[in-house]
Amino acid sequence: MKPRMRMARQARHPERTRRITGAAAILVLFSTCSVYSHPGPFDGRDFKGRIAFSSDGNYNDEDDWGAFPVAVAILDAFGLVGKLVHVDYSNILAQNDPRFYREMAASVLGSAERYHIPRGILFDCQKDLSGTTESIKNAINASSAGNPLYYVLAGPMEVPFLGIEKSDPDKREYVYCISHSRWNDGYTSSDRALHNHNKRDVIPSGINWIQVKDGNPNLAHPGGVGRTSTPEQWRLYHWFRDSSDPRLRWIFTRLEAEGRADISDSTMTYFLLTGDEDADLGKLKSLLDDKKVLVPMDPRQQIRIEAENFKTLDNYTVEQRNDRRASHRLSVKRTSTADGRIRTPFNQPYAADRARYDVEVRYFDEKNGRCRFALHVNGQQKGSPWYASQDSEQWTTHTIEDVTVGSGDEIMVVVGGPQRGGKLDYVQLNYRARASASSSVP
Repeated sequence: MKPRMRMARQARHPERTRRITGAAAILVLFSTCSVYSHPGPFDGRDFKGRIAFSSDGNYNDEDDWGAFPVAVAILDAFGLVGKLVHVDYSNILAQNDPRFYREMAASVLGSAERYHIPRGILFDCQKDLSGTTESIKNAINASSAGNPLYYVLAGPMEVPFLGIEKSDPDKREYVYCISHSRWNDGYTSSDRALHNHNKRDVIPSGINWIQVKDGNPNLAHPGGVGRTSTPEQWRLYHWFRDSSDPRLRWIFTRLEAEGRADISDSTMTYFLLTGDEDADLGKLKSLLDDKKVLVPMDPRQQIRIEAENFKTLDNYTVEQRNDRRASHRLSVKRTSTADGRIRTPFNQPYAADRARYDVEVRYFDEKNGRCRFALHVNGQQKGSPWYASQDSEQWTTHTIEDVTVGSGDEIMVVVGGPQRGGKLDYVQLNYRARASASSSVP
């Protein structure tokens, strides 16, 4: 099911109006029918916390030349550029292509000029790596429950890792790293020399890892480095070129510099401000060019937690087989025949404080690999255990219905059996209804 968004309607009350930078005033009607607070971090008016960006663009792939300006334009459309506290760019440390480096700098500095980003928060990783990691550390250390940090990762993990490593461990629980790409996660079948660290080097340290859908299918035409967009694909982006907003027309020139129409990394910023993982060109045109602001989701209807993103992997390790049948082409496997567990606190943007879900657990039914699976929430088993026993050699989904999960609850999958089977792909929570704080479903 695709997340549903509601178009903001005009309201007459002055307190319900907001000014969108560079556009005429747009009136937004906020729903008053619910007694629950918005699960945020953004409710359409106020953003709880601060935002940081990390991008490459200096080697290997030109996509950030266009995606970074689009991400900034999305912030501007919601009036939230002022929430930016850190931007690092050109963060591929192992290699640096001079032409790529110049073009990425042009995109970042051009965006800063047009959208009024303070130069003091911009960090060129090729010129000032020490200052970059110090800024990341300081942004994390300023975090709290009431002022979290959302770190959008549109480049490899090395620079974010260095900054997180320097930070106060007690502050990391208030940091949310957002990714959409296994390449950015540090897992790739090529360019291995560019990745000294991956997301598993930071997830156990205490940060919250948020994995959204890959933005390439909707926002990269065509997908893939080194491929040229066709005239038909370019026409999908002509609304940038033909916009009455000169800043959008400038963004089109950044796509021309890319040589292809790819703004896929901007899907993370769209998610951060809407809760919608399915950013597409129609939605972006409505927001950026038509100036129609959307009310963020309340709450998300589906929340998928990749198995490799669980905070603790007991007797499990990430399997990097580039399995196209697995979500994000990654899964986890047991490291011995002893029981395995994957555990993580449930801390997700745009999730209800407490809700009832149908919970899907996706696992691999291996031949001669009979295993016993069980789902636990806060140490209590939910539903009955089940077995991988079909010998199908296929990814299979088991659903436990009507499970109550609240913010901060620990979700755990326990796997046992005499063989080394028990590979896991993800746990997905499909929303049914909000639940009261006292509700409990055995």
